[in-house]
Amino acid sequence: MKQHRVPSLQWIGAVFGILGAALLAMQIPPALGFGCFLVSNVAWLLFAAHNLLRGLFWQQVFFAITSLVGLWNWWLGPLLLGGAAS
Repeated sequence: MKQHRVPSLQWIGAVFGILGAALLAMQIPPALGFGCFLVSNVAWLLFAAHNLLRGLFWQQVFFAITSLVGLWNWWLGPLLLGGAAS
């Protein structure tokens, strides 16, 4: 990865993390917030891997899992299994 792309990963991670938190706080479908969190998680994972930041990397691995669980519970599960999200 080129060095000049690393700062943009920080901004992508930060902006989508903030957007995800704001969307989850609003009365809209939670899947949108979890989707933003997942984009943030991927950006932070790439940033952490590039900079050898192990603590941040593993934190984002587990946050990404929670984002995927949120997407499953609020979007993919109901879509694929035919149930309605509450």
